[in-house]
Amino acid sequence: MLESLKIPSIILVEILISMLSNNYRRLLEFNNHDFAIIHCKRIRELDNLIRFVGIANEMGTLLATSYREQLQPLMDEEETRLYVIEAVLGAELREDFQKNMGTLIYSVGKYDKILRSTVPVVSSNGQKFYVLISIDVEADAFNILENKVLRYIKDRKHV
Repeated sequence: MLESLKIPSIILVEILISMLSNNYRRLLEFNNHDFAIIHCKRIRELDNLIRFVGIANEMGTLLATSYREQLQPLMDEEETRLYVIEAVLGAELREDFQKNMGTLIYSVGKYDKILRSTVPVVSSNGQKFYVLISIDVEADAFNILENKVLRYIKDRKHV
């Protein structure tokens, strides 16, 4: 059928590469609800000690979440919503110090029952999002963040 269109194969290859490239650019598009859900699930599955992953926009609106199976959350839906707003606001406020300290890669808070992390991410179209992660308190959060979560995000930024 393509032969009847008389399109040179090199052009077809370029079109295909362009289409694939556009799809890859969308790999880190968190504002697309389906992509956000997929990213939450994939990040959560990077380590068994990750309890929760959420993606929020720069206004603190939670766009997608993924909870570990059989998990009893420590907070209800309203408390989670407020936590997200607080975490995003805190990360936004830390940006005031970037000129002195450099760009925030992630922040971690350790509580008696849980470890929490906020990871700012700029999508391929320049929008800012925050990946919010809760980890079991006995976990090596820095290993999970540095060697799994950040690698996952980096691998999707440079495709």
